[in-house]
Amino acid sequence: MRSFDAFMITAAGKPLAAESAPTPRRRGSLDQVLIDAAMDLFASYGYRGTSLSRIARAAGVTKGALYWHFSDKEEFFLAVVEKVLGDWEQRYPKAIVTKKDFATAFLWTFENMAALNEKNPWVSRLLLIITLESHKISPRVLRAMRRANLGALRNMRTLVERGKQLGVFDPSLDAGWASTQMFASYLGLANLWYLHGPRFDLRRSLTRQAREFMRQWSSKKARGAPNHTAPE
Repeated sequence: MRSFDAFMITAAGKPLAAESAPTPRRRGSLDQVLIDAAMDLFASYGYRGTSLSRIARAAGVTKGALYWHFSDKEEFFLAVVEKVLGDWEQRYPKAIVTKKDFATAFLWTFENMAALNEKNPWVSRLLLIITLESHKISPRVLRAMRRANLGALRNMRTLVERGKQLGVFDPSLDAGWASTQMFASYLGLANLWYLHGPRFDLRRSLTRQAREFMRQWSSKKARGAPNHTAPE
């Protein structure tokens, strides 16, 4: 029987505690305070469940002050998406020149996903919530989320293509499909982490998934092609 052990959920630890009401932020400019409050609320209550009044209360400002910075809730959400893109569009900090560089960069990409989730666990949860609400939200907001998704897929595809260029990955590997697998596996593991909390080791699971992809997609030359001339 298949168990959660395969996903590295341990017996120790407790599920994530229920989310408490966001507290007013006191750092940075007022714009940033409002954006930070909105990020927490959109992730907790979804797009439709987050009102301008609720954002104002969480940020510790009046609703009138809120309108001084943003015209409506949609503009708030688009500012949140822009902030998400700025935080999450992180590339490997060094040039990928050798196969060793690539292996390090590939593993770092997955480890960085875990680190970013641990730092701001609302990010992927927000994406999942908006995906489920896609039939209810405005086309402008939906387009922004699709752009964010496509940007992440492009970055992953670029990384896979680099692996093919360096001979780490099989030259016949479909980079578009590979990037889709990377993104889908990440969201699936993140979902388990949200559900099981510290009982699920997200960092270890993502690292294991990265190594599995490298094994599956490695070039035939790197794996060692079978010797068809050898006697049976």
